[in-house]
Amino acid sequence: MIGMSQIKKKTIQGILIGASVGIVVAVGVSVFSFFTIKSYRDGTNKNYIENYTTPVVVLKRNVVQGEIITQDMIETVNVNNSTVPTGVVDSAGVVGLTAKYNIAAKVPITTDMVTSEVVSSDIRDVEINTVLMPSDLVEGDTIDIRITFPNGTDYIVLAQKTVDKIYDTTFWLKLSEDEIQLLNSAVVDSYLYSGSKLYALRYTDSDAQVKTADLEEIQSETRGYIQSLIEDDWDSIVDMDATEASSMIFDLIYEYKNFANAATKTTQNYQPNTFVISAMKSNEYLLQNATSELSRLNAEARSTIESGIDNYRSQNSDNYENVVTGAQQSIINQQVERENLLEGNI
Repeated sequence: MIGMSQIKKKTIQGILIGASVGIVVAVGVSVFSFFTIKSYRDGTNKNYIENYTTPVVVLKRNVVQGEIITQDMIETVNVNNSTVPTGVVDSAGVVGLTAKYNIAAKVPITTDMVTSEVVSSDIRDVEINTVLMPSDLVEGDTIDIRITFPNGTDYIVLAQKTVDKIYDTTFWLKLSEDEIQLLNSAVVDSYLYSGSKLYALRYTDSDAQVKTADLEEIQSETRGYIQSLIEDDWDSIVDMDATEASSMIFDLIYEYKNFANAATKTTQNYQPNTFVISAMKSNEYLLQNATSELSRLNAEARSTIESGIDNYRSQNSDNYENVVTGAQQSIINQQVERENLLEGNI
């Protein structure tokens, strides 16, 4: 009996020891699993972060369209590689940019969400086929639209506009409401005055020519202009609530942009005369008729030019290729020389 009691006792001890070890192991595994899962959930697991996530920039709060993004508005978070959108930007690339539309907090910021320019709400893509354009015009070129009259006077209608797209005798520009109305007046003006011409001139080197004034001088003038606006309204500004102050700030941003753009642009000196304005008011179809006629004339003129070029090319292929190649090489050489000059290599 004694032997059986000892065996039974040892058996029970073994079971208890095994159970204790099992419990300790189970508790250890549970604790390890808990903290591992917690580290994944909290984003602190180094192995997971290094192998399965990408750091992206997000907003700490919701941002409205037109709001400028500042450093204190953003933070960097790690997201799973499979959910990283195309075109994410880093913190250095987003600070100072403007939200194109409302952006929610915690959403990764991509290049198509922000812009370096404050785009006015009245900007539209305008299709233009009433302006005679250069035969060598390409997308991305910078142009002035001008109007010339039979007496030799020549005016700038629109200055320093970038060509977005070209198809046949039609090209597209981004224009404000004022610019659209000004161009419409010039179209009617050209239609009414026989011998006048509405045409585009391409800048030879837009990088060098567009900014015609000294940048520091422009910035100083613009700051002075904005400061004068603030000083004029200072009595009302000090009593503004947060909503009114925010609205005023956005107005000042637009004023700053518009004044700075105007300071760097070639002066637009065309103004519609009273006769054109009266004619457009008295005949609601005048603009439509003018657009149709100028479009037809431009298509004919373009066809004549292209036909002449094709004839010359077919009869003088070697000379034509030499002229084209030489012109292209000359442009390239000028650009290289300018870059070397700017970099101090000359």
